[in-house]
Amino acid sequence: MKKVLLLTAVAGMVAFTSCKKEANDAANSIEQGMDKTGAAIQDGVNAAGDAIQDGANTAGDALDNAYEDAKALVTDAPQLENDQLQEWVNKLHDAAVKAKASAAVGNQEGLNEATAEMTSLNESLSNFSGDAEYAEAQAYYEEIQAELAQ
Repeated sequence: MKKVLLLTAVAGMVAFTSCKKEANDAANSIEQGMDKTGAAIQDGVNAAGDAIQDGANTAGDALDNAYEDAKALVTDAPQLENDQLQEWVNKLHDAAVKAKASAAVGNQEGLNEATAEMTSLNESLSNFSGDAEYAEAQAYYEEIQAELAQ
């Protein structure tokens, strides 16, 4: 009877050890799978980040090119003696270039902002109505409006 119990105990230990080894193997396999999955996810995130960065660079380059092209299409601001009026025509020029560039790349928000800025500038032009160069600034505004209408 003792031999039977001893054999049963040995068989149980062998079975237990075998299960424990299989459990360890399974745990190691799962851990390796998780490491591979984590690496794959990180690679995917990096690839997506690179693609987003490339897209942003391409869009930025397109906007820069459109801005440079628009600068060539908008008449330069006249040179005026009155510093405040000169600042006004420079702001008008910048807004017109922004509007032209935004329209070229289909940036509706940029176009709306530039249009609002030009409208605000036009309203503030009346502050200079007593200045000798007012007519020149007014003529420049009208020229810009004609260019943008094209």
